[in-house]
Amino acid sequence: MKKIGLLLLILLALLAINIFALSPPYSTKITKETAFKLNVSLTVSEGAQVPKHFADTLLKAQQLLSKVFSSAEFKEIMSQKSFSDSAYSKSKKKCFDVIYDPETGRISGKAVYDNLLKENNVSLSMVIKNNGDKQTTMGFAGACSYKITTYDFWLVEGGALSQRLARHIAHEFTHIRGYRHDNLVPKAHKWGLNTKEDPALGVGSVVGEILTRWAKFGII
Repeated sequence: MKKIGLLLLILLALLAINIFALSPPYSTKITKETAFKLNVSLTVSEGAQVPKHFADTLLKAQQLLSKVFSSAEFKEIMSQKSFSDSAYSKSKKKCFDVIYDPETGRISGKAVYDNLLKENNVSLSMVIKNNGDKQTTMGFAGACSYKITTYDFWLVEGGALSQRLARHIAHEFTHIRGYRHDNLVPKAHKWGLNTKEDPALGVGSVVGEILTRWAKFGII
């Protein structure tokens, strides 16, 4: 009996070690921080092609992104980040708040988070287009437009398309909220090839990492 008891203790200890080894750096629970709801309308341009059930995939993508943006995990990760300033600091557009340090040219992840979630309900329109042989960009969006143009070449079923689409929408929505890429900012604040300095790439990356982690642990 003693040997059986000892064996059970060893098995329990190994189980505990494995549990802790598999634990992610952030909680896997979808804890609500705020209520954010995204709605995306779809238009497929002539000549563009999408998978057969793409409307369902898009619906799932917007639901996933709504969950991520609403989660405490997203807020926590964003609050720990800092980016090079890429806001339209000289723009007269009023659809977003420009919050950055003019001396350092940096913007906090918390400021980006606040800009993204300044509205609880957001409606976007997505236009799918064919870009011919050009496959250097997945799509684009401009500040305050609430419209995303997406090229169809990468919209292929499989490989967790809904998750990749959610990440893409998050990236473009960051542009809508006023954050640009390196080639569109003043020379003094350019950050070159360091993608971690880019707010839009940063937001997309965080969303992708969270969705991958949630999928791994069976949350989504």
